[in-house]
Amino acid sequence: MTVEATSEKADAKLDRPLLILGAVMSVGTFAAALDATIVSLALDSIRAEFSTPLETIQWIITGYLLGIATVIPVTGWAIDRFGSRTMWLTAMGLFLAASLFCGFAWSAPVLIASRVVQGFGGGMIVPIAQAILARAAGPSRVGRTMALVTIPTQFASVIGPTLGGLLVETTNWRWIFYINLPVCLAAGLLAAKLLPRDEPEGKARLDLTGLLLLSPGLALLVFGVSRITGGGSGVVTPMLIGAVLLAGYVVHALRTPHPPIIDLRLFSTRWFRTLAALMAVYGAFFFGAVYLFPLYFQEARGHSTLQAGLDVAPNGIGLLLMLFLGGTLADKLGPRPAMLAGLGTLALGTLVYTQLPADPPVWLLWIALAVRGAGVGLCVGPLMAAVFQGGLPKASIPRATTSINILQRVGGSFGTALFAVVLQSQAGQHAPTAADFSHTFWWVTGLIALALVLTWSLPRGRPAEAAADH
Repeated sequence: MTVEATSEKADAKLDRPLLILGAVMSVGTFAAALDATIVSLALDSIRAEFSTPLETIQWIITGYLLGIATVIPVTGWAIDRFGSRTMWLTAMGLFLAASLFCGFAWSAPVLIASRVVQGFGGGMIVPIAQAILARAAGPSRVGRTMALVTIPTQFASVIGPTLGGLLVETTNWRWIFYINLPVCLAAGLLAAKLLPRDEPEGKARLDLTGLLLLSPGLALLVFGVSRITGGGSGVVTPMLIGAVLLAGYVVHALRTPHPPIIDLRLFSTRWFRTLAALMAVYGAFFFGAVYLFPLYFQEARGHSTLQAGLDVAPNGIGLLLMLFLGGTLADKLGPRPAMLAGLGTLALGTLVYTQLPADPPVWLLWIALAVRGAGVGLCVGPLMAAVFQGGLPKASIPRATTSINILQRVGGSFGTALFAVVLQSQAGQHAPTAADFSHTFWWVTGLIALALVLTWSLPRGRPAEAAADH
């Protein structure tokens, strides 16, 4: 064995310093993931307390995702300007403070506004963790590193629904936000002690013009989609203004001599174009459908909040079991095979929920959720690793990561608004029935099918390796 081969093999191992760093990052990302899984269980209780319709209460999720999409563009600049350690501690502090305000909220608008601010903190947590870990792992270990650090995070999807149901049943929905406080404190203390200091560049430039065009444009488009059931100017006006702002951003991004928030020049490669579209679609059906499952068990099956939490727990178990396999396959074969298998499995599990009027037994619905979770587990590692394996220059990786995260969260915002509109339009003035949910899940399945087509069009292998060979 040559010295180069021996060195490459050693570099491919997940050594102790990398594992410790991954553990520190996991505690913080666990807090954000736990919050997301718990909140979906409390929507019905929040809606009842504030007497608000479904299209309003879904903004508790949509507002959070829009907060994430707004702050992600600033995150890359902030890491360069202030350092990853400082920004990690800032993100955890902001998430903690916003969680406290969510718990104190006295009306739906106050809660939604607090959730947007919470999205600012939560939106920085994942990209900062990804940037720190990707820098430490390198291309040969990034798939397994991302999968490994995601295991504790995705454990939240197993315990989150049950914990959320238990908190709502035994206390009230406000405790689903208060529970974040000890987790955030632990994450901050661990990071302060173990996260190495890094020297900020101090000269990074923020694309303020792009931010002022992109973020409001996206928010207005999503708001317009969420108002479709109301019709009239409540739909046309915000969507029109949003489209104009986004068109302005395109012109700005192509002309500015400075790095824009989303660098449109990255889309010149087939890999990145396809991956960007895939991320947006994945965000739509994954984040958009999060609240549908517990809401179905509560509204159509009449289950309690705690029982609904137990009902959706198999989704997290399936995800956890398959998570590391997806990352390993991505490192060995490239992201395409694992993503095809994962999306196919995900579609199979979701299809069962399109047959709800036939009143399938609960055990079949549990199995379908476990299958669906396994599909997500196969996809998530390869999706996270794909941007690092696409053959982009190293200097372009931070901007590419930022762009991908924005597109995924924006897709989630659109998906959440879209599915809420579809469900509300089916139900009308009445509580949603099994048939209403079944119709909505056909839309989810259609987006998964679109993701399968996009994944199939990805090049085989890893473009980074092909470029290195030449």
